Amino acid sequence: MYRKVSPMFLPRRPAALALALSLAVPLIAGGSATPAFAQTEGQDATIVEVNGTPIRYSDVALADEEMGVALARLEPEQRFQYLLGMLIDRRIVAEAARNAKVEDHPEVISRQKYFAEKALRDFYWTQLMQDKVTDATIAARYETEIVKAPPEQEANARHILVQTRAEADKITAEIAAGLSFDDAVAQYGGGPGTPQDSDLGWFHREEMVPAFGDAVFALKPGEVSGPVQTDFGWHLIQLVDLRDVPKPTLEEAREDIARTIVREEGQKLMEKLRADAKIDVVGAGEVPSGGRPQIVPQAQ
Repeated sequence: MYRKVSPMFLPRRPAALALALSLAVPLIAGGSATPAFAQTEGQDATIVEVNGTPIRYSDVALADEEMGVALARLEPEQRFQYLLGMLIDRRIVAEAARNAKVEDHPEVISRQKYFAEKALRDFYWTQLMQDKVTDATIAARYETEIVKAPPEQEANARHILVQTRAEADKITAEIAAGLSFDDAVAQYGGGPGTPQDSDLGWFHREEMVPAFGDAVFALKPGEVSGPVQTDFGWHLIQLVDLRDVPKPTLEEAREDIARTIVREEGQKLMEKLRADAKIDVVGAGEVPSGGRPQIVPQAQ
């Protein structure tokens, strides 16, 4: 059952390698580089013609690669119609631009070079990652990192949240003197809301800020922690129970494993390519340790 976790307990997560993951979407989705709207080879049918020029399923597939994440909430049919409409409008405007004789404008040429380079990068990267993200590599990772790994645990806990250490110490002393945690919750509440806010339900350690999660998983069922400080105040925590988390099946874990492989292999590849590249900063700027120039704008 889905359980909403209060945002105040969620830790910040580091950003993933955007390049590697964005280029790997077709691989992660199904183990191939074929976009969702593509037809099988030899069946790339024309959907519409705009002033005699065709828009095919492969065009919609490329548009989906470009914009699919932004449209992820749409149903496939809605997304398809949106992308098709966008391509029709783009074709009409592009034809008007050709009629206006702007194809040789320096900015157009610059953009063409930019997107040609991007297309080369995307295709090359996807081809390399296809050799890394296979049924065999995913199954091997699943065996070593999930099947053979110790089971993860999740906790069921309750807490009382107050704003000062003095309040937390006072409640701790009352519990030590015999006040039950139930009575303490009834008297002091679980936080900013009602006493019901004290019940956190089941959660993984990583779902909580580190100080809170570490304190919970150091307890035995029934025990109450001493005062624990987080950015939200002072907590007294009672561990209700612990249980092993059922391990996902191979199919359930496939996407996460594929993303991990792409992230790791992509990082190794980029480190090698950067190490082999000669990067000279000609304009104003500085080269950070990663080797990529950080351009500093000139004062106007």
